[in-house]
Amino acid sequence: MVKSLTLAAVIVPSVWAINTDGRLYSSFVSLSIELIGFPDWAETAPSTTTLTTPTASSCRHADPGAWQCIGPRFFDSYGAFPAGTLYSHNFNVATWNASGFHTLEATVPLACSALRGQLSLFEIGNEPDLYVGKRRDSNYDVHDYLADWANTTARFEHFLKQACPDMASEQQLHYMFPSVSSPVSRLRVPDMFAAAVGGSSSSIKRVTQVSVHNYMAGATQPGVTLQATLMNHTAVARSLAGHVAYAKSVEASDADYVIGEHNSLYGAGAAGLSDVFGAALWGVDFALQAAATGVVKRVHFTSLSARPTPRGPRPRHGRRSRRTTVKTLALGGRADLDSGYGAYVDGRLERLALLNLREWSRRRTGRSKRLSAAAACDKTGITFNGFAYEAETMDKPARVASRASNEQVKADKSGKLAIEVADSEAIVVLQK
Repeated sequence: MVKSLTLAAVIVPSVWAINTDGRLYSSFVSLSIELIGFPDWAETAPSTTTLTTPTASSCRHADPGAWQCIGPRFFDSYGAFPAGTLYSHNFNVATWNASGFHTLEATVPLACSALRGQLSLFEIGNEPDLYVGKRRDSNYDVHDYLADWANTTARFEHFLKQACPDMASEQQLHYMFPSVSSPVSRLRVPDMFAAAVGGSSSSIKRVTQVSVHNYMAGATQPGVTLQATLMNHTAVARSLAGHVAYAKSVEASDADYVIGEHNSLYGAGAAGLSDVFGAALWGVDFALQAAATGVVKRVHFTSLSARPTPRGPRPRHGRRSRRTTVKTLALGGRADLDSGYGAYVDGRLERLALLNLREWSRRRTGRSKRLSAAAACDKTGITFNGFAYEAETMDKPARVASRASNEQVKADKSGKLAIEVADSEAIVVLQK
């Protein structure tokens, strides 16, 4: 219950040699929004969210959770953000049949028209490793995926050339690929690049971002807690270490490594974990630790079903000068609960970030138990939590009416807890 301020001596170099290979992206933290929920987050240029003109017959499916109708007004949402915002757009190819290809053909003209002048890149498919045994055969492998990729991108580029030929040139057309679910995906990215060498598909040469997803854990996994899973710098560093190692495995490609979808807990998050302030502190720690690696760009993901992180990152976080680097700082406290970062611009320290990740809630109540006696020299009349344990009662607890038992304690609005402890007295506070 007692809120403490942990002080650590921080020795921060005022100058740091510039690592020219580890400079940050101009928009290091981006916002990833589940496509079907995009109008709900962005609304549209005229601030309406009406969806009209279905683009595929599958929209009339009886299961609205699996099928959603989108039309031209859906893409008006791309005009709702401030001028200068760049977008990447994902086309869903999980439905590998005529209906899916018809949807692709119908939506490419709408998407490219809406994105003209504000496109960063396209993404074809999402988490293909999770198709295995579900939307694809159980023996689906890297070669099968590359065949799917070549087939789908060929169709996509044909539709794009018809609708927006100015956006289909080698200079304009770039891809995010392959957007697997984690660094331990059974469809390994380095194997994809190795297998694609000498292949007939030219789309792989247009990949400028290698995307791998990341979650700290599952919402229903046993043992997941705010302190151990999210508000824990050791867990953050361990999670990112896997990405740093994986990024090195694809260094042969010219593409940048990004965490293309990322949030606290997969499975739409968990109440009391993903939607509380502690998760926002986790988001700050994760973003800064990712920046300190020098190899990972972080894209924060959210969806309609997910519980949002309060005070989470904005779409345009990460503005910085051309030669900004972030370094981790040794604080001298507990490595799992204390983290610090220094931002260096052109080699000189400009900003510090210090995080105390100890879980605390001023709304919690508790009870106190006192070990008391009338005087330090007394041999009898000693009580614990209002009960005496004397020889006369064979050490069985006997309630003493004049002594308090299970006193309720509560912090004030500022999170401070004041408890009076008498001379020659001990007190134990149990947090509820």
